[in-house]
Amino acid sequence: MDFEAFHRLCKQRKSVRFYSDQLLTKEEVNSLLQLALLSPSVENTQPWHFHIILNPKLCCQLKETSCYGNFVEGAGALIIVTCEKSVLPESKHVLWNPRELEYSCVSAVENILLGATAMGLGSCWVSLQHGKAAEILNIPRTQVIIGGVMIGHSKGGEKDGVVDHDHKTLEEVCTWHE
Repeated sequence: MDFEAFHRLCKQRKSVRFYSDQLLTKEEVNSLLQLALLSPSVENTQPWHFHIILNPKLCCQLKETSCYGNFVEGAGALIIVTCEKSVLPESKHVLWNPRELEYSCVSAVENILLGATAMGLGSCWVSLQHGKAAEILNIPRTQVIIGGVMIGHSKGGEKDGVVDHDHKTLEEVCTWHE
């Protein structure tokens, strides 16, 4: 893939919140998870863990723990990404900034989001309240929830066309130190 094709993919990615009743296949979900595994991580610790929710009742429970995800239950799958905080690099040295483990997991989320777009699927990041969602999923105390990713087949016109959101200019967000 060249830069222009990747640029088009990034521009095409958008947050889809409404999904059709068409089910996702396990193969589609596994393909996205394989992309997540290719993500960079601090000292190759690969601290991520993926909780795949296909059960509509469980999605409904998790909807109640979501800050803005009142549309979670319509997705074909909800992938909860957690960070295993107890992982150590191969060197066995403690990381100077343990938050880097969480940053690594965010990289895995981005790969899932871009992969879903490339597959013609809709996706959206969802924030979750750690305590209640962790309790519902029985997530070990060594893991912290990074967020959820809703995946599914877009409903109606959401799939049509690229919405060109206003983005800040480089001048607004960059400071050059030459």
